[in-house]
Amino acid sequence: MLSKFLDKLFRTLHRILGTLLSILFLMWFLTGIVMIYHRFPSASQEEKLSKMQPIQCNLPSLDSIAVRSGIAIDSIKSAALYRYLNQSYYELGIGRRSTVTLLADSSEFMVVDDSQRILSVAKLWCEAPVEKIDSLYSLEQWIPFGRLKEDFPIYKFYFSDKDRTQLYISSKTSEVLQCSTQSERIWAWLGAIPHWVYLTWIRQDVETWKSLIIWLSIFGIIMLVSGCWMGVRSFRHSVKQGRGFTSPYKKKWYRWHHILGSVFGIFLLTWIVSGMYSLTQIPQWLGKEHSKYNFRSAFDTGKLPSDKYILSVDSLLAHHHGQISRIEWKSFAGHPFYKIQLADGKTACIDALNSDCTELAIDSSEVRSAVASVHAGEPVAISLLTEYDSYYIDLKGRMPLPVWKVDVGNADKNSYYVDLHSGTVRIFNTHSRWQFQLYQGFHSLRYKVFVGRRGLWTVVMWVLLLGGSAASFTGVVLGVRYVARCFRKKKPKR
Repeated sequence: MLSKFLDKLFRTLHRILGTLLSILFLMWFLTGIVMIYHRFPSASQEEKLSKMQPIQCNLPSLDSIAVRSGIAIDSIKSAALYRYLNQSYYELGIGRRSTVTLLADSSEFMVVDDSQRILSVAKLWCEAPVEKIDSLYSLEQWIPFGRLKEDFPIYKFYFSDKDRTQLYISSKTSEVLQCSTQSERIWAWLGAIPHWVYLTWIRQDVETWKSLIIWLSIFGIIMLVSGCWMGVRSFRHSVKQGRGFTSPYKKKWYRWHHILGSVFGIFLLTWIVSGMYSLTQIPQWLGKEHSKYNFRSAFDTGKLPSDKYILSVDSLLAHHHGQISRIEWKSFAGHPFYKIQLADGKTACIDALNSDCTELAIDSSEVRSAVASVHAGEPVAISLLTEYDSYYIDLKGRMPLPVWKVDVGNADKNSYYVDLHSGTVRIFNTHSRWQFQLYQGFHSLRYKVFVGRRGLWTVVMWVLLLGGSAASFTGVVLGVRYVARCFRKKKPKR
């Protein structure tokens, strides 16, 4: 009796939700193929840094500029020096969120010139003539993020180059917010915009956008679970009747939907679950987090007091002979260093504990001491990781190796990955490992087997996405036919 009730319930749920959602699933899988190669356009940090100029020597010190500006030195939590549009600047982080930008040769705050400066910024990004400039007081498709409302009016530049470049610049900070070409915009319409539901009227409200995706995912999960139940029941029915492990459906579209759904259903389910967990945290009962640790105090990478930096900025600049365009004051567990941006686009971290301009090299004792300060009394094991593991992994090989790996023998099974040459720390525990697997593992197939095998990863993704597309397409056909039958039933008899 219960079995019949469940069969009827799941059949009804799968039919109704499948009719409503199959076309959405088809869109998700087809656009997923596009997103292997093309993402939503953006003005990347790398592009912004490439527009900076070499910093000149003999600038006033950071502390002297801060004092002249009325800023308490001990309130500065982060600091950077850069040169842009023939002017040097100090960018200071005050507290945890407030940032101020000061001219490096005076105590004045940076002033945005709505005409000359913004035009100069635009020319750095595209040398072609400007066709027109719009002043925007509402968000558009290429800047759909609600946080950008603080930058109104936003200036939109149209250039007459062959790529039809469009540029968005904040009137408040003169920062470039977006840059895109015609080709990037076309591919975004075929990929990222429908896949991520990047429609301005939805995306500008983050919570509404998240809620929409999460609820669509929940209904999709119900549809797929009910479909998997029906698929298994149908095969079992065939076996019991002596027909073997074959589909019992004789109509073509039902038969193909059953076969494709049975083959690819589990992959469809993992993708929808992982898509949902890209926007929300997994529940605490799944990999419970037993304790909260104050990681920030142990691995603080902000600025230390200036007297801790034995290597002076002028010595650093002189050593690199006009090749540095940005300097950041950083630290790892009390070890001061500078992070520098070089003219060739590369970054480096320079040890500031001596005056030799040597590359930062964090040793195991420093890492062990930092971790021990967080996990007092808990067993700690440290090793040098020379290849990616299941969680410290990058299929494109961009994450640095080797790194120090520290495993803590506690209930949360904390692990730390510390880059020797930058002090960058990545942290996992049982809870975040589940989050990693349910999002990046399932959604992007971020598994060790694909490291160094980009071609294999691409083939597998194509096969799974095409399989999901085919299963969804048969669902669309069956849904259209179901709706047509419903209308025919309602048609009055003569």
